[in-house]
Parts: sequence; C-alpha cells; structure tokens
Amino acid sequence: MPHTLRAPLAPPVTRLVPAPRPGRAARPRATLVAAVVGLVGILAVQAVTLFQPGYLPDRAGVLYLAMLWWALGMTTATLLLHAAPRRLAVGLLLAGTVTIHAVALTHGPQLSDDLYRYVWDGRVQATGIDPYHYGPLDPELAHLRDRWLFPDPGGCAAIERGPGCIRLNYPRAHTIYPPVAQAYFTAVHLLPGPPREHKTQLYTSLASLALVALIMTMLTVRGRDPRYAGFYALSPLAGLDVASDAHVDVLAALLALGGIAVLTSRPRTRSAPAGRPTRRRTWIAGTLLAAAVAVKLYPALLLPAAARRRPVVVVGAAVAVVGLSYLPHVLAVGTGALGFLPEYLNVEGYGQGDRFLLLTALGINGAAAKAAAVSVLAAVTAAVMRSEPSRVPVERAALWLVGAAFLVATPVQPWYGILLVALAILAGRLEWLAVAAAGHPVYVSLFTDLPGDARTLRVSSYTVAALVVLSATLLRQRQRDTRPLHISAGE
Repeated sequence: MPHTLRAPLAPPVTRLVPAPRPGRAARPRATLVAAVVGLVGILAVQAVTLFQPGYLPDRAGVLYLAMLWWALGMTTATLLLHAAPRRLAVGLLLAGTVTIHAVALTHGPQLSDDLYRYVWDGRVQATGIDPYHYGPLDPELAHLRDRWLFPDPGGCAAIERGPGCIRLNYPRAHTIYPPVAQAYFTAVHLLPGPPREHKTQLYTSLASLALVALIMTMLTVRGRDPRYAGFYALSPLAGLDVASDAHVDVLAALLALGGIAVLTSRPRTRSAPAGRPTRRRTWIAGTLLAAAVAVKLYPALLLPAAARRRPVVVVGAAVAVVGLSYLPHVLAVGTGALGFLPEYLNVEGYGQGDRFLLLTALGINGAAAKAAAVSVLAAVTAAVMRSEPSRVPVERAALWLVGAAFLVATPVQPWYGILLVALAILAGRLEWLAVAAAGHPVYVSLFTDLPGDARTLRVSSYTVAALVVLSATLLRQRQRDTRPLHISAGE
C-alpha cells in the first residue's frame, strides 16, 4: 500500500485580544453614580428655592439658584446620557423627573403669579361668563372674588405684601390668554384635584410629564437616545417654570410637538410618496399646531416649517381651528376677544421698539428696531420655505424660526423657552439651550436689585447665548467641511 503523505496539522490560531484597561468597564457605572449625585443636587437646589423668603421673583437668591439648577441639570443630563446600563439610566431619569414635579406640589409658585390668573379665568368661564368680557375688578364679577385671590390685610401680610394686595396680575385688564388656553383653565377648574394653586400645578405637571414622554418617543422613532429628553426634564424650565409656576406654555409645546410627530410619522398608505405626509396626517398636524397657537400665540412660528409639503392644508387647518376657537368669543364681546394683548405688547416695550435687547445694543432703536426685527424673521422664514424637507427636518426648520425670534425679540419670560428647548433636543442642536437659559437673569433683574447695571446684565445674557449658538454652528460647519471624502474604486 502506498504511503499517503498527510499534511501536518496546523497549530491552532490564537487571536490576541487586548485586555481591557483597568477601570475601563467601571467608567459607565461611575458615571451612573455621578448622575445620581447630580439628581440629589437638583432636588436640594429645588428645596432651597422653594423656601426662599420673600414674594415671587423679588429675591436675588432665586436667580442664583435657578442658574445653579441650569448647570446641575445640564451636567446630570449629560452624565445620564453616557451612563450604563442604559435601561437603568432611563429609569433614573424618569424617577428624577417625577420626583421633581412631586416636590413642586409641596409649595406655591416661585417666579410668577400667572397661575392665579389661570384660576380666575377658569372660575369666570365656568359660571358662563365670557372671560374676555370683564376685568377681575369689574363690579359684575364681585360675587366671584374670595379671600384667597383677593386677600384681606392679614392674608396680604402672610404672603409678605402690603394691604389691599391682589394675587392676580393686571387686575384691571381683561385676560390675554387665547381660547384653547381658556378651555384648559376651565377644564382644570372643573376637574378634581388638590386645593388652590396645587390643582393647577398638578395638571400642568401632568402635561410636562407627557411632554417628556413625547420627546423620548420621538427621539426613539428617529433612532436617537431617548435620554436626551433629560435636557428639558432636569432643567429649571420643567421644575420651576412648569412644575412650580404652572405656566400653560407647556401645553402649547405639547400640542406643537404632537403636530410635528404626526407630520413626520411615516405614511401607512400608498396615497403619498415616501417622505411626503398624507393629506389626512397633514390636516391633523395643522390642527394640533393651530391648537398650540390658540394656547400661546408664538407657536405660529412653526407653521412655515410645517407647511413646506402641503401649505394649503396646513394653513387652512390652522386658520380654521384658530378662527373657530375665537368665533364664540367674538360673537359675545366683538374685538374685546383680543383681551389685553395690544396693551401687553406696549407694556413689554415692543410697541415702542425698545424691547429688542440685541438690536438696541447695536444702536438700532424705535421704528428701525421693529423694521429690523421683521426683516430678520422674514428672511429666516423665506430660507425655511425654500429648504428641502428631506434635508432640513421640520424640527430643525422650526428651531431656526423660534431661535431667530428669541434672539431678535429677546423675551423677558423664561418659560417661553420650553418650546425652544424641546425643538433643540429633537433637532440635535443643544447649543440653543443657552438662549433659553438667558431668560432667567433678564426676568429676575426686572424685580430685584442685582450687582452691576441691570440693562448690561440683560444684554450680556442674550449676547453670551448668541455667541454660544454662533460658535457651535461654526464649529459644526468646520467639522463638516473637513470631513474626509470616501471615494469608491472607479469614481
């Protein structure tokens, strides 16, 4: 038998796997522990804020606490974003969010007395009286006044105010809030809940929690980490301006994001091409956006971004919903349905043109400032309308409009930033959070003495925020320009 040559067996191949560096696996867990410490810090800052002596924003300490809250909230959100295991980090974020809102229910409002006007408007409308018809001090509404909203001298002293105080702001003015907001106030009045201001805080907190859930869902659908929602949930906007002060702006943001969610969801029928929403979805989205406008008017800035695919449907739905919501009030009180809005614009300084902080810092005042503001917003609107929805998503286009409006109009009220922050998170442009944070120094400086010149502080707050946005934009553009091109063979 011939001898068969057999190849020698090859030695087993040993793959060299680099040993993990000491402590490398422990880093995510250490980050998780640091995030827990951050959550405890936020709750501590919240507790100190709630028990600051004095009445509402007339306390310099509240500003320092709010800015510390911003720093802790953004740091903790970043830590949770990089912590592991991911499911535990998400659970901590949700637990921290719920706890912050629960703690807020233990105390009254901190920066604003707007919620008392919400309560009053709901009370008036629940009795069948149109809320735009009378001001709170009109004799026709005397039977609705009580010792809570209209305290006696002892009640005024208890809240550290002088005799004859009234909890409502602008008590001689008709209400400023649009019809869907009025419907919400009435619903809160009729629904069960804890007494006095805590009832309004409860339902506004529920809307805030729904907003967090919606942001997380939209991020997940887009293939992004839902923990980015922490940049809203852990900020003083959620814990202070919404949970404590119960601002209705959170409802406007919830409706607006709901409209974006419907508009950007994938169509399940063949009636629309890929990437193009169906007429039905567009109509629903336009309706939700219109409802947001009828809560607080500034969500109208989102309409150009939403109307790029089907402008007639979006604008038609918006006009129809806003018109129908105002119709019963117009029939009842005529042009009085505008309420305090025209006077409010003058009170805020927009009528005179001296409210535009960044423009006035450039020497543009009065009518020239108003013209410049309109021109900037018109230019951004034109850029949005020309943009391709497949390249510029709705949330990013909407962020352009809302962000430009903030930098031009430089609003005093920090709670207006709720919508801005939600859009920044969805668009992946977190630098805009600096613009939202700029509102707190501007607002508090109107009510209390702070070190230095108050106007310089206000201008500086928005200037620094604008520089943060500009720097981040330029850096992102530079990274995009220097990104290497991958050229395949044969090209």
